[in-house]
Amino acid sequence: MSEPAKVEAIERVPLALAAAVPHGRPLFLRWLCLATASGLALASLTLAGFARGVSGAPLAVTFTIVAAAAALAGFAGVLHWRADAILPTSDARKLEHIRHDAQLVFYGVALFQVLGMIGALLGYRQQTSSAALPDSQAAVHALTLGLGNGLTATLTGVVCSVIVWVMFLHLQHALDRPR
Repeated sequence: MSEPAKVEAIERVPLALAAAVPHGRPLFLRWLCLATASGLALASLTLAGFARGVSGAPLAVTFTIVAAAAALAGFAGVLHWRADAILPTSDARKLEHIRHDAQLVFYGVALFQVLGMIGALLGYRQQTSSAALPDSQAAVHALTLGLGNGLTATLTGVVCSVIVWVMFLHLQHALDRPR
């Protein structure tokens, strides 16, 4: 390939990238980056064995938290998409409607933390049955397993609440910025 042809090909790359990105959706694209990074972080934790050995009710709570966080993050993405369309018009009524809907995302932050605490209590409850075991080594193992299960659910709730909180703050900042 000749030198002028290489320069021409390089100059066309930004145009191709610009064509692939939806115009006028910077807020949604930033949300997409947040969602992608969050998904990769959760996938990395899963692959690293973060929830290995978790069982029973704390496992169910952990799955519930992750599923609800994914659904709420998707809803936050829809709100970001809608905000990108409304922000240039500065329609106060529509902006207020998005602010109202964004409160549902904010409530998810507290919900995930509470669900994580419920998972911890269920893990603690799971380990209280170990007091009846005649072998002290088995009792210590059951105690450790139950507490570990509960802490996994709690940590999942905290991580998911932080992810959703960042998405909420990102949207609120964009809505409150003076135009």
